[in-house]
Amino acid sequence: MNAAVRRSINWVALWNQGQLRWRRARRAFDGRVLNERRLLIIAVVAGLWFVIDSLWITPGYKQLAASLARKNQAEQAVLALQERQRQQLQDMARAQAAVKSELQITRERMSRQQEAFEKARQVLVPAREMRALLEGLLGEQKSLRVTSMKTLPREAIQLPHVDGTGQAAVLYRHGLEIRVVGSFHDLLNWLRSVESMPRKLMWDEMSLEADDQAALTLTLKVHTLSNDREPLEMAP
Repeated sequence: MNAAVRRSINWVALWNQGQLRWRRARRAFDGRVLNERRLLIIAVVAGLWFVIDSLWITPGYKQLAASLARKNQAEQAVLALQERQRQQLQDMARAQAAVKSELQITRERMSRQQEAFEKARQVLVPAREMRALLEGLLGEQKSLRVTSMKTLPREAIQLPHVDGTGQAAVLYRHGLEIRVVGSFHDLLNWLRSVESMPRKLMWDEMSLEADDQAALTLTLKVHTLSNDREPLEMAP
């Protein structure tokens, strides 16, 4: 149907009519004074510019401005993200340096403490020698009498490694309780001999009691530290 309509249109007649109208308009334009012709030209150019501006220039400019604004926003967002990442990396580096420094200080302090503890442990009486040493000192005081000597519950002491890794080292606290009967001066001399030994015992508790006959009973609790986990197994 459209093809039939196109065939029925007289294109020659339309062209002739257009030419006729163009010539009439041109004669009418030429018949005007120069100023009117200038104003008409300006009006036509202004109309064309308005149409072109409305259809292409202004929408295109707005789209370009919006695109540039989105681009600037994206660039600002990227810069802000990069700045946050840089700040986070700096914070992490400072935190890692602080942790590393603190860890090194802790390791050095633990190493010094362990060395000091090891030196102190080396001057302590070995657990297996506690009874023999005390009995030997008692043998020098003939007037003293041992009424009891018994072991105290063994205690484990955890010592962390210097590097903070692996299983902690373990020492054991071995204690003795000894009860001795004698005169005040004999008991005092025996305590002085215990205290003056080259290898030391650590004192936990000491008490002195007197009965109705004025006999003095000294109760002394001492301990040492050892790597030996086996108890002393002394009879009460």
